[in-house]
Amino acid sequence: MDVHRELVIEASPDAVWAVVGAPERQAEWFPGMVSSEVEGTTRTIVTAAGGFLLEELLIVDHDRRVLEYRITGPFHLDHHLGRITVAPAGEDPPDGASLVTYEQELEPKALVAVLDAAIGDALVGLGDLVVNGRPGAQEGEPRF
Repeated sequence: MDVHRELVIEASPDAVWAVVGAPERQAEWFPGMVSSEVEGTTRTIVTAAGGFLLEELLIVDHDRRVLEYRITGPFHLDHHLGRITVAPAGEDPPDGASLVTYEQELEPKALVAVLDAAIGDALVGLGDLVVNGRPGAQEGEPRF
């Protein structure tokens, strides 16, 4: 994977998956997103800058807690695959801790640094939402 970020969130995997496994909720925890809607296997994301992204949901596996998607437009990428997994943190996790892994493969590679930073912020936003109940954490706000 070109981007690989992990974060331990002090909440049960079921609690974290309740947010991640509902793809229409991504705008609640991914900074820079205003809304995210799902129709069939297509997720439409509206950004704070006024643009939008179209994504194809490939896997939403509630048993394994895995979500995979690819960006399909409106701009062209030669290749894209995003994957989010939620698992218990460690072999003997503290009560309720989850390890969230967010990965991306993409071409062109010039976008890797931009996505890496965004994914890191998104994981912190996810933790804010699940642990503190704070949807839509904005830039400059204190995070968990």
